[in-house]
Amino acid sequence: MATPAPTSEKHWQWLLALSAISLLALALRWYYVSNALVLNPVRGDATQYYAYAWNLANHGVFAKDAPNAALLNPDNFRDPGYPIFLALWMKLLGAGDVWYAAILLCQALLGALTVTLAAQLGKHWLPTRWAIASGLLMAVWPHSITINGYLLTETLFGFLCALGLLLFARACQRESLWWAAAAGLTLGAAALTNAMLLPFGVLLAGFLVWRKLALRKICAALAVGALLLPGAWAIRNIQIPAPIAGNSSKDRALQNFVQGAWPTYHDMYRNSIFGDAATQANTRDTLHAVDVEYTALLDSPMAGARTIMQRFGRHPWRYAAWYFLEKPRELWGWDVVIGQGDLYVYPTQNAPFQISPPWIALAAICHTINLLLMLFALASLPMTWLRQRNLRGQRTQAGHTSLVSVICLLTFATLVYTTLQAEPRYSIPFRSFEMLLATTTLYGITTWLRHKRQRTSHRHRYIEGIRHRSSR
Repeated sequence: MATPAPTSEKHWQWLLALSAISLLALALRWYYVSNALVLNPVRGDATQYYAYAWNLANHGVFAKDAPNAALLNPDNFRDPGYPIFLALWMKLLGAGDVWYAAILLCQALLGALTVTLAAQLGKHWLPTRWAIASGLLMAVWPHSITINGYLLTETLFGFLCALGLLLFARACQRESLWWAAAAGLTLGAAALTNAMLLPFGVLLAGFLVWRKLALRKICAALAVGALLLPGAWAIRNIQIPAPIAGNSSKDRALQNFVQGAWPTYHDMYRNSIFGDAATQANTRDTLHAVDVEYTALLDSPMAGARTIMQRFGRHPWRYAAWYFLEKPRELWGWDVVIGQGDLYVYPTQNAPFQISPPWIALAAICHTINLLLMLFALASLPMTWLRQRNLRGQRTQAGHTSLVSVICLLTFATLVYTTLQAEPRYSIPFRSFEMLLATTTLYGITTWLRHKRQRTSHRHRYIEGIRHRSSR
């Protein structure tokens, strides 16, 4: 599965194809955010992101207190990356309709650039045609288009993840400490956008050193770079007053863990919003039980953990299936659960996927292959192990390291979200990498089939040659 060294002609062909894919991705996202109408866009998580941005832009304080609050209390309940992104635009344009439009169009651009970066990353180990195929799939995937219309972290987070892994691929290819440090800084910025990525840069560096897939100095530069920005943020957090219970990032992680430990939580959450009167009593009981466990964890982590483990012990097989089968499938599933449903986090009108037949057909096709895509991505793990045995040359080794880095990222994300809460919205930043792995599996299968046909053809010609010589 090694890719040949590119010629000048092939290089220009790739650049033209990548440009066309990027323009397609931008056109789809730009058209979507220009036409889809999100009802009351500052709601749910977006309410807090807006409050953080307002307080940063107007008071220089990172706090989720409502705009124009009499007293601001600095906190670390949310991660600072996305609020800083919103605050920068707010400083330039104010906080009105122009600001909101600029955010959506900027996110459309970031979403398109994510496709560009991820496709270029795949080119490190995939042939041109297969990298183009994966890029086309990334460009048209509905979740990656609709998420740009919300004031949520996923678009920025996905862009930073793709940029960080591409920079690291370049570092391995050139054996450059500066590129590796830049990759680490980018992954650190991604971790400040979504804290689930905090340990990833260090863990990736350690894994690659252990498996001897990258130079120690490259991995050291990656790890140091990945720690700088989160380290600075940790120093800031030490200096602010201790937050009240339930108001820190650790408490938010505990809340996600407890909610994700209930197989019925998502159903009960949706029933509390969309359900009828007949289901409300059961819904209230379940949500109350979740709150009781969360409060117990805050009051006494050991006692709260024992309560949860006792619940697990009463139905061990049910919870084993929940964590090892159902939660991963839900993470990489289709319908957004904590939200409006289908492709939409918040209520949305006039979306192309709702009213335009070609867009509706595209969504139907993607929905049909969604599970297959996940299975192909999963199958890339054994294929990558087999591929390593046939590596030759520095460029091929660097491409393999890039592929392993993508696998590590998706494995890490799946483990984290399976431990905490798993729902399709959280997998959107990683969809481009899922498509790269699925394409890698398809490429491996077609390569194996082609080699098998060639061996069969050679064997038949050899047998025919023996028969011809024996008949003379």
